[in-house]
Amino acid sequence: MGLGLGVYLLAGGLEQGPRTVAAVFAAAVVLWVTEALPLAITALLATVALVVTGALPARQAFAAYGDPIVLLFVGSFILAQAMHECGLDRRLAYWLLRKPWATRTASSMLLTLGVVACVISLFVSNTATTAMLLPIGLTILRAMNVQRRDHPVSNSYLLMLTWGSSVAVGTIVGTPPNVLGVGLIRQATGHSINFVDWAIFAMPITIALLLLAWLLLGRWRSEVPSTQEARVVAIEEYERLGPMKPSERATMLAFSVALALWIVPGLAEYVLGSDTALTKTLASRIPEAVAALIGAALLFVIPCADTESGRAISWRQASGIEWGTILLFAGGLALGEATQASGLAATVGHSIAGFFGATDVWAITAIAIGMGIVVSELASNTAAANIVVPVAIALAIGSGANPIPPALGATIGCNLGFMLPISTPPNAIIYSSGLVKPGVMMRTGLIFDLLGFALTWLSLRLILPAMGLADVR
Repeated sequence: MGLGLGVYLLAGGLEQGPRTVAAVFAAAVVLWVTEALPLAITALLATVALVVTGALPARQAFAAYGDPIVLLFVGSFILAQAMHECGLDRRLAYWLLRKPWATRTASSMLLTLGVVACVISLFVSNTATTAMLLPIGLTILRAMNVQRRDHPVSNSYLLMLTWGSSVAVGTIVGTPPNVLGVGLIRQATGHSINFVDWAIFAMPITIALLLLAWLLLGRWRSEVPSTQEARVVAIEEYERLGPMKPSERATMLAFSVALALWIVPGLAEYVLGSDTALTKTLASRIPEAVAALIGAALLFVIPCADTESGRAISWRQASGIEWGTILLFAGGLALGEATQASGLAATVGHSIAGFFGATDVWAITAIAIGMGIVVSELASNTAAANIVVPVAIALAIGSGANPIPPALGATIGCNLGFMLPISTPPNAIIYSSGLVKPGVMMRTGLIFDLLGFALTWLSLRLILPAMGLADVR
């Protein structure tokens, strides 16, 4: 709160509206970084402060909590919760790990673990993915007789679990920052990025980062152990799961429906063009939020004989989704709306642009990616996105540049904090195993941060102009 008051006093040259929003934003940043309060409570208090201080009318401020993007979160989180509750995610992991080609060598096993973590995390939170895969990873290490803190293979396998889940930026619903970035871009420019648009530029980043992680973590100088016993364990665990349960089949069906509805409108736009009646109808009537809610609703409709509720998921189970993340995200949208409506975004953008002397959109994008990575090392990736993405948009607007590439760069950068146990929940989960030394995590994480920065900038620079997103104003 002290920083917020200080910002308010120092910003005397601003009009009352942007001055107040700047103070609220600064106070929220401090509370998010220090975690003095739960992140969701800080988001709620920031929204309340916007209303109490007169920075935004109550209806406009709290409209963020009913934004369609928030409901996309709710639907996708329920789908992910159902996958976890019925064990579909564990079945996928063991199904892949039992394949001979996937576990032939220690190197192929490392890549397989990364692929499993990444594929699941494209639709399930990276925290839940890592928490689910850690026991599986420890079982594999035990079977390979390398479950020791000082063993390089042990370090590599566990780091691959957290890196694999964290680089899954290839879908809008893959991480909270992705959804937040899409929402803030729509607020600032009026341009909506659909599921297919996002996958076109972000999936290559995911694949390339996963391969880079494999190459970086797979450089072992000591004797490499056999993976034969680990594959036997995977086969045994998969057989222990038994035949696919009705709840698993129902969850897969509901998820497939949601995925199809996410893809079809964007695909129609690319195949038929954006001006056709069918494309316009699909885009307006089946946005991503509606697709997610249809899939989630099916979980409560399809009968399942193997569950107590008789459905794929009960409301008690569904209500266990990450409501705190949803509130944090909505609070970020409210702050983003306030910075735009008050004129603070333009003012800050002009100031930062003058300081850096950056007017080229790709120079600004590089700055945005770097800010995202640095802040995500100190705060959760969602909190980092709440802080960095509005600044990136402001910087671009202040420079007269297209804000979409910088906003996307900041969004993806906020997913790339790999150095510290506190950087992301997956890092903390892996660190809790006691097998990864902080020095190892910091040293390899720094290298991967730098590689991630370069790869993200290069990918956006090559792909966004071809998609026309570098030209949208």
